[in-house]
Amino acid sequence: MSDAADASGPARLVQVLQRDRGRLVGYVRRRLSGLQGQDPEDLLSEVVLTLLERADLLAEVENLTAYLCTALARRVADLFRRKALPPPEPPPPPALRGWEELELRQDVGRALALLSVVERAVWVAVELEGWTFAELSRLWAVPIGTLLARKARAGKRLRHALDGGPPAPGVSCPPGRLLGRGVAAPGDPG
Repeated sequence: MSDAADASGPARLVQVLQRDRGRLVGYVRRRLSGLQGQDPEDLLSEVVLTLLERADLLAEVENLTAYLCTALARRVADLFRRKALPPPEPPPPPALRGWEELELRQDVGRALALLSVVERAVWVAVELEGWTFAELSRLWAVPIGTLLARKARAGKRLRHALDGGPPAPGVSCPPGRLLGRGVAAPGDPG
């Protein structure tokens, strides 16, 4: 399977293809097993075209058959990687009817009312108003870790309230209790 050393790059490629085309196509066919909709001939043509576009590379390659096998193996691997990508996001659900949206808003409002003042403030600022934790930390002079903990507690309590279950164990934090690191919520007796 050695290549003729005296021929120019494109001429060498033609010789290799005339001599080894059947073996190269069979090689691709074996590697493509399990991947539907791909033609080994098309894949070989793509690799050859890419190689012809790089005429400078053709002159440097000593064993074109080995080079083509490697390029084909990589192209097949790329196809399998592309196939393994997750499917695109499903389309958004159809718009809720007016009364369903109103009912959902009321449920969320009732669930938010169950949160302490500071938990509700952090959750609303981050989820509804788009503030970052760093911005809130600077604005409110509260450590980022405290804000993260308050938002996490708020998220747990909201999930349980919206699922119709009782408050999650260990996350109830009625007004008047100390929140995180012994700092009382604004307006709460400490």
